[in-house]
Amino acid sequence: MPCLCPLFSCQWEGHLEVVVPHLRQMHRVDILHGTDIVFLATDMHLPAPADWLIIHSCFGHHFLLVLRKQERHAGHPQFFATMMLIGTPTQADSFTYRLELNRNHRCLRWEATPRSILECVDSVITNGDCLVIGTSLAQHFSDNGSLAIGIAISAATEICSSEAEM
Repeated sequence: MPCLCPLFSCQWEGHLEVVVPHLRQMHRVDILHGTDIVFLATDMHLPAPADWLIIHSCFGHHFLLVLRKQERHAGHPQFFATMMLIGTPTQADSFTYRLELNRNHRCLRWEATPRSILECVDSVITNGDCLVIGTSLAQHFSDNGSLAIGIAISAATEICSSEAEM
Protein backbone atom coordinates (compact mmCIF):
# COMPACT_ATOMS: atom_id res chain seq x y z
CA MET A 1 0.00 0.00 0.00
CA PRO A 2 1.16 3.60 -0.58
CA CYS A 3 2.02 6.09 2.17
CA LEU A 4 -1.20 7.39 3.67
CA CYS A 5 0.25 10.50 5.28
CA PRO A 6 -1.76 13.44 3.93
CA LEU A 7 0.90 15.94 5.01
CA PHE A 8 3.46 14.99 2.41
CA SER A 9 3.70 13.75 -1.13
CA CYS A 10 5.51 10.53 -0.28
CA GLN A 11 6.38 7.78 -2.73
CA TRP A 12 6.81 5.11 -0.01
CA GLU A 13 4.97 1.81 -0.37
CA GLY A 14 4.85 -1.03 2.12
CA HIS A 15 2.76 -3.57 3.98
CA LEU A 16 0.07 -2.59 6.49
CA GLU A 17 2.27 -3.88 9.34
CA VAL A 18 4.98 -1.25 8.65
CA VAL A 19 2.74 1.81 8.21
CA VAL A 20 3.18 2.95 11.84
CA PRO A 21 7.00 2.74 11.81
CA HIS A 22 7.01 4.63 8.50
CA LEU A 23 4.73 7.41 9.84
CA ARG A 24 6.80 7.70 13.03
CA GLN A 25 10.24 7.69 11.41
CA MET A 26 9.70 9.50 8.11
CA HIS A 27 6.89 11.92 9.02
CA ARG A 28 7.55 12.32 12.76
CA VAL A 29 3.93 11.53 13.72
CA ASP A 30 3.63 11.17 17.51
CA ILE A 31 1.90 8.28 19.29
CA LEU A 32 -0.35 8.85 22.31
CA HIS A 33 -1.26 5.80 24.41
CA GLY A 34 -4.47 4.97 26.29
CA THR A 35 -8.17 4.64 25.59
CA ASP A 36 -8.82 8.31 26.42
CA ILE A 37 -6.42 11.01 25.27
CA VAL A 38 -6.42 14.70 24.40
CA PHE A 39 -4.83 15.87 21.17
CA LEU A 40 -3.88 19.53 20.93
CA ALA A 41 -3.93 20.87 17.37
CA THR A 42 -1.99 24.14 17.31
CA ASP A 43 -1.91 26.96 14.75
CA MET A 44 -5.55 26.56 13.72
CA HIS A 45 -5.31 29.92 11.98
CA LEU A 46 -3.08 28.45 9.24
CA PRO A 47 -4.59 28.93 5.78
CA ALA A 48 -6.35 25.96 4.18
CA PRO A 49 -5.35 23.37 3.23
CA ALA A 50 -3.67 22.18 6.44
CA ASP A 51 -3.51 18.80 8.21
CA TRP A 52 -2.82 17.70 11.78
CA LEU A 53 -2.11 14.04 12.62
CA ILE A 54 -1.65 11.89 15.69
CA ILE A 55 -1.46 8.13 16.19
CA HIS A 56 -3.61 6.85 19.06
CA SER A 57 -2.54 3.47 20.43
CA CYS A 58 -4.84 1.27 22.53
CA PHE A 59 -6.35 -2.22 22.60
CA GLY A 60 -3.25 -3.46 20.77
CA HIS A 61 -4.09 -1.38 17.69
CA HIS A 62 -3.09 1.96 16.21
CA PHE A 63 -5.56 4.60 15.08
CA LEU A 64 -4.72 7.65 12.98
CA LEU A 65 -6.55 10.88 13.77
CA VAL A 66 -6.67 13.17 10.77
CA LEU A 67 -7.77 16.77 11.30
CA ARG A 68 -7.95 18.69 8.06
CA LYS A 69 -8.70 22.30 7.30
CA GLN A 70 -9.84 22.77 3.73
CA GLU A 71 -12.21 24.85 1.66
CA ARG A 72 -15.26 23.04 0.38
CA HIS A 73 -16.64 26.28 -1.05
CA ALA A 74 -14.37 29.16 -2.09
CA GLY A 75 -13.51 31.36 0.85
CA HIS A 76 -15.20 29.13 3.46
CA PRO A 77 -12.71 26.82 5.18
CA GLN A 78 -14.02 23.99 7.35
CA PHE A 79 -12.40 21.51 9.71
CA PHE A 80 -12.84 17.77 9.15
CA ALA A 81 -11.82 15.20 11.77
CA THR A 82 -11.86 11.43 11.39
CA MET A 83 -10.28 8.40 12.99
CA MET A 84 -8.80 5.68 10.80
CA LEU A 85 -7.76 2.24 12.11
CA ILE A 86 -4.40 1.12 10.83
CA GLY A 87 -5.88 -2.25 10.01
CA THR A 88 -8.54 -3.94 7.93
CA PRO A 89 -12.21 -2.90 7.57
CA THR A 90 -13.24 -5.98 9.60
CA GLN A 91 -10.92 -4.94 12.43
CA ALA A 92 -12.23 -1.34 12.26
CA ASP A 93 -15.80 -2.58 12.78
CA SER A 94 -14.70 -3.84 16.22
CA PHE A 95 -14.26 -0.32 17.58
CA THR A 96 -16.08 2.94 18.19
CA TYR A 97 -14.41 6.31 18.61
CA ARG A 98 -15.59 9.57 20.12
CA LEU A 99 -14.21 13.02 19.37
CA GLU A 100 -15.16 15.71 21.84
CA LEU A 101 -14.60 19.45 21.97
CA ASN A 102 -15.24 21.21 25.31
CA ARG A 103 -14.75 24.88 26.07
CA ASN A 104 -16.66 27.94 27.28
CA HIS A 105 -19.58 25.85 28.64
CA ARG A 106 -20.05 24.21 25.25
CA CYS A 107 -19.63 20.58 24.24
CA LEU A 108 -19.57 19.07 20.76
CA ARG A 109 -19.34 15.29 20.39
CA TRP A 110 -18.99 12.98 17.38
CA GLU A 111 -19.23 9.19 17.73
CA ALA A 112 -18.65 6.71 14.93
CA THR A 113 -16.95 3.52 13.87
CA PRO A 114 -13.44 4.19 12.59
CA ARG A 115 -12.73 3.57 8.97
CA SER A 116 -9.88 1.33 7.84
CA ILE A 117 -6.72 3.08 6.70
CA LEU A 118 -7.13 0.96 3.55
CA GLU A 119 -9.95 3.35 2.64
CA CYS A 120 -8.98 6.76 1.35
CA VAL A 121 -8.98 9.58 3.93
CA ASP A 122 -9.92 12.00 1.15
CA SER A 123 -13.10 10.05 0.31
CA VAL A 124 -14.15 9.91 3.98
CA ILE A 125 -13.80 13.70 4.17
CA THR A 126 -15.42 14.32 0.77
CA ASN A 127 -18.40 12.17 1.78
CA GLY A 128 -18.68 14.09 5.07
CA ASP A 129 -18.52 10.86 7.11
CA CYS A 130 -16.61 12.65 9.85
CA LEU A 131 -16.83 15.52 12.31
CA VAL A 132 -17.29 18.68 10.24
CA ILE A 133 -17.16 22.13 11.81
CA GLY A 134 -16.98 25.59 10.34
CA THR A 135 -14.26 28.08 11.20
CA SER A 136 -16.50 30.19 13.44
CA LEU A 137 -17.58 27.15 15.47
CA ALA A 138 -13.96 25.99 15.73
CA GLN A 139 -13.11 29.41 17.17
CA HIS A 140 -15.65 28.88 19.99
CA PHE A 141 -13.72 25.78 21.02
CA SER A 142 -10.19 27.05 20.41
CA ASP A 143 -7.87 28.70 22.88
CA ASN A 144 -5.27 31.08 21.42
CA GLY A 145 -5.34 29.27 18.08
CA SER A 146 -5.21 25.75 19.58
CA LEU A 147 -7.97 23.17 19.51
CA ALA A 148 -8.05 20.46 22.19
CA ILE A 149 -9.80 17.34 20.93
CA GLY A 150 -10.70 14.64 23.43
CA ILE A 151 -10.46 11.21 21.84
CA ALA A 152 -11.88 8.00 23.29
CA ILE A 153 -11.74 4.54 21.74
CA SER A 154 -14.05 1.71 22.81
CA ALA A 155 -13.96 -1.93 21.80
CA ALA A 156 -17.25 -3.31 20.49
CA THR A 157 -17.35 -5.90 23.30
CA GLU A 158 -17.08 -3.06 25.86
CA ILE A 159 -19.98 -1.22 24.26
CA CYS A 160 -22.19 -4.33 24.19
CA SER A 161 -21.49 -5.20 27.84
CA SER A 162 -22.14 -1.63 29.05
CA GLU A 163 -25.41 -1.47 27.09
CA ALA A 164 -26.48 -4.82 28.59
CA GLU A 165 -25.95 -3.39 32.08
CA MET A 166 -28.40 -0.54 31.39
